[in-house]
Amino acid sequence: MTHSEIQDLLEGYVDDALDRPTRKLVESHIAGCAECQAILDDVAEVDLSGLSGGVVDERLLKRSVRKAMRRTIADAVLVLVAGWIIIWFIGAALLQPLVVNRSGRAASAARATVDTAIMLNPGVTITDLQIDSNWLSRLVTAEVAISVGTSTEPAGTITSRIGVYRFGGEAGNSFFPYVNSDSSTTIDSAGLMRLGDGTVATVQLWFDEPISLARAQQFADSPANDVRVIWAGFPTSVSPSDPGRAENFGQGVLGYGTCGASFPEDDFFGATSASFSGTGMYEPASIQNALDQVRRSLVNLASSPAVSDAATFGSNGPEQVQASADYLEADDPGVISLVVTGPSVELAGFLTESGVPLAAILGVDFYNWSTPICGR
Repeated sequence: MTHSEIQDLLEGYVDDALDRPTRKLVESHIAGCAECQAILDDVAEVDLSGLSGGVVDERLLKRSVRKAMRRTIADAVLVLVAGWIIIWFIGAALLQPLVVNRSGRAASAARATVDTAIMLNPGVTITDLQIDSNWLSRLVTAEVAISVGTSTEPAGTITSRIGVYRFGGEAGNSFFPYVNSDSSTTIDSAGLMRLGDGTVATVQLWFDEPISLARAQQFADSPANDVRVIWAGFPTSVSPSDPGRAENFGQGVLGYGTCGASFPEDDFFGATSASFSGTGMYEPASIQNALDQVRRSLVNLASSPAVSDAATFGSNGPEQVQASADYLEADDPGVISLVVTGPSVELAGFLTESGVPLAAILGVDFYNWSTPICGR
């Protein structure tokens, strides 16, 4: 019998599973083979002093201990894998729809993330939107940017998680899109002209009193100045002592892009996981379209249980949202703010035409106005 054949029989030899002739052959080989002897002796010595009664086969005991340890480890791994599969299945098949997305909460959260980013942050657009789910939560992440001329500047990230629902950055901080560090900076037409004709800028205009939708659309369509209105804001309610200033939301205005950024609705927001790139998904500019988007968003927010604990809207968030929705149901609630981008010299002319002496700068960039923006 060859050396390799003897090695194949060593396990049976230790387990005393060989017939007598074969066992004698193996023992004869082991007596003169150091390699096979080493294989049998590769387990540490076992102290048998505490045992009594009969003769103990040390080799058989060593082999049994080794096999038991291997089987224990294998069984533990199998139990862990089986447990993980069971937990995942329960979470994906039962807990995700029953807990995370009950009453459409997850889909509402995705819409709320988009709407909050756009409505409360003048001029921003969604450049990337992702939905990621695990077995007990769903995370929605929106990357936003602000248009500066025909380019965009990254403006931050807004996230929400269901069921721990929040708006803001990773630390839950307040979110504002301003590219420049001082969001309170204001400028007049002369200041814009001092930027020179080699720059473009994005500015937010505030009207002392709301102007009509038709008047705002005239500004947007005017051929007199080569600029583009990219966002229109509407007062959420009007205070008699301070016309045009909203009493809700703290921002004083809710708006939406006049290019009408659109998303595949239910099939996207209801997805367990999905991703979206915002390039090319725009409709022709319309102030009325912006108002319609705000109305739609407010209806969704007011009816959604997903926003009931959202810190962005305060302790009376749903009531505030509903009050603003009711106010904006008027045929022409007026426009209180516009965000406009274009060459700085053209913007200066636009300020003069609109009668707004001051505007807050949201971003300034090198001249890049050669490509049409937003259907213009």
